[in-house]
Amino acid sequence: MVNLSHHLLADFRQHNPGSGIIDLKAYYRGVRYVREMLKMLPEIPEPILLTQIFAKLTSLGRIHTLSTGVEPS
Repeated sequence: MVNLSHHLLADFRQHNPGSGIIDLKAYYRGVRYVREMLKMLPEIPEPILLTQIFAKLTSLGRIHTLSTGVEPS
């Protein structure tokens, strides 16, 4: 598991420099939350709203914040 997490973290740091294991875990947990939430909705939201939802839920629990340009309201 250590080798896998180091490999995933190396890829993750290409777009999120300075991130650590906790940031990686928070990101994947957020992805899971988004997928589960989308299953409950009657229809898929518009792309801009979906991007904002994704950015907000994948940033929960992070230690190092990101400046993505997409600010959830």
